[in-house]
Amino acid sequence: MSLLKNENNESLVLYERPGRGPITKTTFQRRSQKLQELSNGEVKVRVDYVSIDPTMRTWLNPGRSYIPPVQVGAVMRAAGIGRVVTSKADGFSEGDLVFGELGWQEYWQGSSKSVKRREIPQGGRDIDHLGLLGVSGLTAYFGLFDIGRLRDGDTVLISAAAGSVGLIATQIALAHLRCKVIAIAGSVEKCDLLKKLGCHEVLNHKERNFKNKLKQVGLIDVYFDNVGGEILDQVLTQLADHARIILCGSLTTYNSQSPYGLTNTPNLISSKASMTGFITFDYASRYPEARAYLSSLRNIGKLRYDYTVLYPVEGQNGLSRCVEALEQMFRGENLGKTWVGRFSPFLTNTEIQAEIQTRQNFSGRGSPTQLEEQIIIPGSE
Repeated sequence: MSLLKNENNESLVLYERPGRGPITKTTFQRRSQKLQELSNGEVKVRVDYVSIDPTMRTWLNPGRSYIPPVQVGAVMRAAGIGRVVTSKADGFSEGDLVFGELGWQEYWQGSSKSVKRREIPQGGRDIDHLGLLGVSGLTAYFGLFDIGRLRDGDTVLISAAAGSVGLIATQIALAHLRCKVIAIAGSVEKCDLLKKLGCHEVLNHKERNFKNKLKQVGLIDVYFDNVGGEILDQVLTQLADHARIILCGSLTTYNSQSPYGLTNTPNLISSKASMTGFITFDYASRYPEARAYLSSLRNIGKLRYDYTVLYPVEGQNGLSRCVEALEQMFRGENLGKTWVGRFSPFLTNTEIQAEIQTRQNFSGRGSPTQLEEQIIIPGSE
């Protein structure tokens, strides 16, 4: 039975660029277009899951960045996984699991060179290609080892430590038994999780006495920065000699109408410290190395990973949850990696039941209703 059930492709496109601050109701617009016939060398993919990441907000801005901005009228860019529904390309068959920049749409179509075949990882899940073994895990790995030059005995501070990258970075640091690991998060639930993982100290940045508690941490050797802003500025006053700051993200500024200006950068000089940004794509030739390391940590029980999943409500597809998912993430309501599932409403009953059973097995949470709306899938202990 063919996986292609519809001749039209529904998508979310960038309608107008937002100014400073959050996206608005007019940022995106739904569009429906007829699917075209494939040319030789092309594949058509049913989009099953897409990744939701803070950096997506920067792709909406017109300025220079590490990749070109999403163009007005174009489908919103997003990494995704899905199944091949039609192929005119050697090496690809109907039903193959593929990964690529699939975007916010029901179906993706293009050159087979733009997607990669993937197998479900041993002991893992298909969605790990968007999280643990995807850009999130790769970013944590190269950030800590190449930029942070992590060493046993370091005092390591990680902000947004329960987020998609931070959760992995935290556990990599914890796997170095002589490191002292301090985690920062923004809710009681997240802080409780980080304590259970074994963090030596966990700080809630929403508590009134947060700044004093951070000061009491003392000198820091490695800071994995996911948020920028005031926390980064305070950390600049607490640098050990030859400290390394890993600039991974700037979550507090992406949506800000008045981004915070740093004042303590002169301390980099007196501490002989470094503050370095990086882009994971530059390490593409070493992805197998990182994935092997992350898989080994998981297999020996030293790495678990959580996903926040938004599924379509009844009668709609995953497109109805994309903007909501992005907004929730900026409010700090996610745990681990956020993704939206099931863009195509045309699933067989067998697929639906398999989906529900799989999510229940991993989550340990009850009803299909939860699975159709929003769930958090805990990683294996």
